[in-house]
Amino acid sequence: METELRRRRSELLTLGYGIIAFGLWSVLKTYLYTWVDPIIKEIDTEEQYKMAATILAYVMISIILAADFGLRLYVGMSARAEGMGKKKGRAYIVVAALMLFVSVMLWLASLGFVQSRAEKEALMDYIVSMVVDLTSIAILARLVYNAVKVRQLRRQLEG
Repeated sequence: METELRRRRSELLTLGYGIIAFGLWSVLKTYLYTWVDPIIKEIDTEEQYKMAATILAYVMISIILAADFGLRLYVGMSARAEGMGKKKGRAYIVVAALMLFVSVMLWLASLGFVQSRAEKEALMDYIVSMVVDLTSIAILARLVYNAVKVRQLRRQLEG
């Protein structure tokens, strides 16, 4: 049982790094998409309103990305700490489970956009992006599972 606990902790440590890495990828991917395909294209208003709308859109995206990355950083660092044997609260597991749920729902919803996205961009780019997002979901799911298992094994060994 101690061997199983060490293995799960080691995996939790690695998964924590993975969550952080995919958080960075999410930020980079979003900014690359907005750079390649600008948010505000053609507005039939004055140039100053178009600039204000563009700036506002980028500020909103940046706030959302900062919140997402902050949560991923919190979950990843907490998983790493627990993987190194430090006791952490349950909050990071709850946050990770909520992130997992939202990620799965968004991924499933984005499957419906295959046809419209295929017309707009290369289908292969879209498929690769979907596979990378699915990998991120798998890492998040594995992290939640291992965090719960580590707690169960630790309780069994202590009790």
